[in-house]
Amino acid sequence: MKNNMGYKTLAITGATSGIGKATVEALANDFDEIILLARNVVKAEILKKDLKKSNLMLKVKVIECNLASLASVEKAALYIQENYDEIDCLINNAGVVSLSKQETTDGYELMMGTNYLGHYLLTHYLMPVLMHSKEPQIVIVSSNAYQFTTLKSNYFKGKGNTMNLYGRSKLATLYFMQELHEQFSGQGLSVTAVHPGAVSTNLGKTKQNEKFGNLVYGIFKPFFLTPEEGAESTVMAVRNKEKYDGMYMHAGKEIIPKVHGRSYYARKRLIGDTIYELYLDGFMER
Repeated sequence: MKNNMGYKTLAITGATSGIGKATVEALANDFDEIILLARNVVKAEILKKDLKKSNLMLKVKVIECNLASLASVEKAALYIQENYDEIDCLINNAGVVSLSKQETTDGYELMMGTNYLGHYLLTHYLMPVLMHSKEPQIVIVSSNAYQFTTLKSNYFKGKGNTMNLYGRSKLATLYFMQELHEQFSGQGLSVTAVHPGAVSTNLGKTKQNEKFGNLVYGIFKPFFLTPEEGAESTVMAVRNKEKYDGMYMHAGKEIIPKVHGRSYYARKRLIGDTIYELYLDGFMER
């Protein structure tokens, strides 16, 4: 799809529920076209209808993309490469919390595989399309859960409790933002990582752990934000890309990561291992 002058396109993962849904609803009038990269295409088609009801001029494209399957990510990204000249903004929003031990299709620990590796590969394939934009932007939804752990070793398939594994995946997304900023800010890319806050959504609930998940949410519900409140940081980052470029941010305020959250050595080790693990030539090489 060829972009006309001023035509703006957004691509987002995980937009069918929670803060992702609240994000696209808030940004529906900021873009001419929204690409919904979704695991559940039925939910995405319903969202597409709702978005178009509120904005008749908005174009919405649904593309199946299961971040827990590298083949699905590659297929979705290649479709975009073939059908879009440029994308102005990519929001890596989708996230999963698994309260039980699970793996991706490719054998990675589910949270690291979905929250980090799937998004890394998606971003890798979309970089050429993004960098065709006059004002390219990437927003990464991270989390202060990164504070719970360091990367340690064997972080793609390693074991651990839920909070450590989730925190590890979010630490990786924080490093990813920092590397993107270091490598591409000079080429005009704006990149921001956001902490949405503790958001009350279906994140983490599965059929296997629904009872336990409901118990956890019941205990912590007074501390949870609504999805709309959780989306505010992402929306602010999209609308103020220069202001928040290179930052880790929540509710419009910069968060300075703890020492391990800005470790140059750990970041470079992660990026090198990711490139090797995914059989890539270099960081976002086009």
